[in-house]
Amino acid sequence: MKMRKIAIGFADLANYGKLIETVGTKKAIEYLQEAFKATGDAILKHGGKIHKYVGDAVLFYFDEPRAAATAAREIAAGFRRNAGDLSLRCAVAVAYGEVAFCRIGHPSLLSDDIMGEPVNRAARLLKEAAASSSGIAFCEEMKRCQM
Repeated sequence: MKMRKIAIGFADLANYGKLIETVGTKKAIEYLQEAFKATGDAILKHGGKIHKYVGDAVLFYFDEPRAAATAAREIAAGFRRNAGDLSLRCAVAVAYGEVAFCRIGHPSLLSDDIMGEPVNRAARLLKEAAASSSGIAFCEEMKRCQM
């Protein structure tokens, strides 16, 4: 296990459950893949790393909080689509703090993962991000890092 201070975030495709109901699984996956591509491009462009996909969300991290904030703004502003009556966009939440990089799971299937309060904080902030007009939410420490 290795401890590091990072900016970690989730980019989540809003309305994905309703999207499947509206356009069907196959078309919904096409929209999801398009969102993953746009999100990944912004993360990599600003020096971040994609850690994993969790359903319709991307878990990503940055060593530099300002770069994470820049990428989050680009992700939230960059992917917007209409799918019938649904408006699709990515909600992005980012938290900053110390996390553990570790291998966890059953001995037959160990996975590299990132654990810690900042991961939980970013997950909780997703609801706030989805409800905001900007589509973004930052924890207080991230806000201070950007000043």
